[in-house]
Amino acid sequence: MTQPTALQTKVASQILMAIRSGELTPGSHLKEVELAERFGVSRSPIRGALVYLAQEQVIGRLPHQGYCVLDTPLSDELAKVNLPVGEDEALYQRLIDDRLAQAIPDQVMESDLLRRYGASKAVLRRCLLRLSDEGVMQRKHGHGWMFLPTLSSAEKRFESYRFRMLLEPAGLLEPTFNLPRERLQRCREKQQALLEGTPDSLSFFEANAEFHELLAAASGNSFILQTVQQQNRLRRLTEFHTVSNLERVRISCREHLEIIDALEQGDREWASTLLYRHLKVASTLNEVRKKS
Repeated sequence: MTQPTALQTKVASQILMAIRSGELTPGSHLKEVELAERFGVSRSPIRGALVYLAQEQVIGRLPHQGYCVLDTPLSDELAKVNLPVGEDEALYQRLIDDRLAQAIPDQVMESDLLRRYGASKAVLRRCLLRLSDEGVMQRKHGHGWMFLPTLSSAEKRFESYRFRMLLEPAGLLEPTFNLPRERLQRCREKQQALLEGTPDSLSFFEANAEFHELLAAASGNSFILQTVQQQNRLRRLTEFHTVSNLERVRISCREHLEIIDALEQGDREWASTLLYRHLKVASTLNEVRKKS
């Protein structure tokens, strides 16, 4: 297969994340129509994404039926998958890095960005729209774009943690909460692997985000899930650059495993308390970094 397009890469990443989180369960049939409806795209990019993932041997082929999730989706091969970085993704990452370095002002014109990065209008526009969808930028009423307040300051990150402390533990107490035991087990295995290994910043951030989104999805409350996903999108812009304390990573994994223990024992109230403490410790560490 040739290099996947930007849209195929995005869809492949979404499919991969759904497999890693357990939303797409082992052995399930990956149907183009259902995936197209799920991710809001046509069948063509879905087909290209499936071909690429099959080529990378992270999904299986079904004779005359398409593709399926492997019976052991949390294999080493799945964990090592690195999707290609296309022109869109490369520009997106440069925009984020330059914004964090304060190399781009609060308000900017598309013409200025075109000169700075030498990208095509189509690629730049897609990146700006993506940042708009993620709540990072918005189009001005006149001309140009402006960056919105995100988590680029210590104060905003602290506010984010405080907000999550109000929301995420409550999700575990929702009457609609349902997290199948097999998904809990897969989550445990992933956290245990992180605890025993030496994860890099990005892999830990992704696993951490998946853990919190899994609990939010299990709440059965779509508003809680949407909010946690939005918070993770904002955190991704800053935090995966800064996770460097391996001991803190291991402590976080141990705290995640304690929450999983409580859920496996059916004690959602204790799990909720542990999740609150977990987020409070993280917010306290954020305060320490702010003062140092």
